Amino acid sequence: MGSTLGCSRDPGSTISVQPAAPSPPLPSPPEGNPRNKTALKPGRSLMDWVRLGHSGTDLAGTKGALLDVTRQELAKHNKKKDAWMALKGKVYNVTPYMEFHPGGEDELMRGVGQDATQLFNDVHKWVNFEGMLQKCLVGRLVESRSFFLKPSFLPLGRSSSAKPTNGAEEKNSLSVPNAESQAGVPNAKSPLVTPPTPSPLPSPKYDWFQTHTVINLAVYTRWKHITKEHVVVLKRGATVKVVCYIQDMVYVVHLELDKPVAEEFEVRAGGSSVGKVDVLLQKGEAGVRWNRPGKTLPGHGEHIRAKDFEIEYVECTLARREAITHNTCLLVLQVPDNTRLPVPVGHHVYLRSPSKEVVKPYTPVASTLSLGDQEEPGRHIHLFIKVYSDGALTPILDKLPVSSQVEVSLPEGNFSHDQLTTATSVAAHLVLLAAGTGLTPMVRLMLLALRNKKNVHLILFNKTEKDIPWKEELEGLVEESGSLLKVTHVLSEGSTSWGGERGRIGKTLLEKLLPERGEERTTYLCLCGPTAFTKLGVSLLDDLGYSSDEYHAFLG
Repeated sequence: MGSTLGCSRDPGSTISVQPAAPSPPLPSPPEGNPRNKTALKPGRSLMDWVRLGHSGTDLAGTKGALLDVTRQELAKHNKKKDAWMALKGKVYNVTPYMEFHPGGEDELMRGVGQDATQLFNDVHKWVNFEGMLQKCLVGRLVESRSFFLKPSFLPLGRSSSAKPTNGAEEKNSLSVPNAESQAGVPNAKSPLVTPPTPSPLPSPKYDWFQTHTVINLAVYTRWKHITKEHVVVLKRGATVKVVCYIQDMVYVVHLELDKPVAEEFEVRAGGSSVGKVDVLLQKGEAGVRWNRPGKTLPGHGEHIRAKDFEIEYVECTLARREAITHNTCLLVLQVPDNTRLPVPVGHHVYLRSPSKEVVKPYTPVASTLSLGDQEEPGRHIHLFIKVYSDGALTPILDKLPVSSQVEVSLPEGNFSHDQLTTATSVAAHLVLLAAGTGLTPMVRLMLLALRNKKNVHLILFNKTEKDIPWKEELEGLVEESGSLLKVTHVLSEGSTSWGGERGRIGKTLLEKLLPERGEERTTYLCLCGPTAFTKLGVSLLDDLGYSSDEYHAFLG
């Protein structure tokens, strides 16, 4: 299988798929409930679950008591009618949630009777389970004998897995910076899953320097492709947090600053053999010498996989809403002035409802479908969203007034710039297979490849002509790119006047549209759409002889 990551399409896209022999057919989404993997009984929707939680029913089954639960005790509750599960050190009675789980009872049963934290993180870390299951809380998971405990011993807020602050003075990790490290800063001085394999990248290093007016926080990422698009900065009062996205890893600098600095800051990245990132802070008092940048805070120095990074949200402002088709729109979210929140290509963010009970992933698109200059990364987030009348989140987003606050997470994903550049350096063609809003991760991939003078073929599957997003803009991009870009629209229910391709994704259609294969690898593919579409696409590519390093599937 190709690698996977969250995709910003809603699994409820109207695109249908039809398996092509000899591939075994995939199960279709249940009729009447296309966004769920398993059809739910009437009265078992998310809102029904919320209402049940507010009804006063004892969902935990402990009559309000909070218990210490040993692993031995947890293991006894492993049946559908008696199902407990541990998540991040807390134990929940998920028995009443069985019929409400969108993935079905069998999927939920995979984690009962045990600590399911790792399984949960691998499948849907973004879900706010504490809000969803708070009324099912039994107690905490312990190694010793269980006993009753006071509620104050078990806070319901998310606990941090980061390192505790020690308040120690921050020291330079590189005692003698080389000349290149100072470039750009004048007069610088100073059992459920297999464990992830360690990153092959060298560990990044952190250092700091100062001038008469500037404090420079420097990270040597050792990744030559890093740009400002890969650097998130959160500045909140006296604290500053820098998160560098290095392939599928993140590296964190988290400090409480020793002295005041101005609100404005600058980020520089790229153009260095050591992959250097500079965050330049203006001293509050020019000429004052700092002995240290500040003390370290939880998470400082972490170098972990992005999928294991604690989800953190930023309050953004809905700046603009623009209709794209009859049921899709573009949301433009403005990032706070004290924050830079760029999203690397192929990565996604999570949006959280005002009630914090619903969270969904979305992949940002570009600010414009053009090869011209894009806006500075990190100031706005552009999201292409399909609105479902019975959806859990999109109707809320669709009705939010402009200037409303929207919670947006820091980025997550495992698609790397190296993955695309390495693939396209040996492949003459980049083919993007997208269904419906599965177009979202393809937009920036397409623009990146075109700017690097690569041949791109976008094959976009939709139901009818009115479902095609940005049709005129794509035509303009074809003209702008010369002979590099080709766009093919495939409709499953095109009108009688439709003169383009018809049908659904299948082996015959792919054989017709994909470049002819020779002995050498000539094509690299990316796929995104409803889950059934993407999984079938991967199966078809396997049947056509493509190996797993010749494609990337966006799944989530």
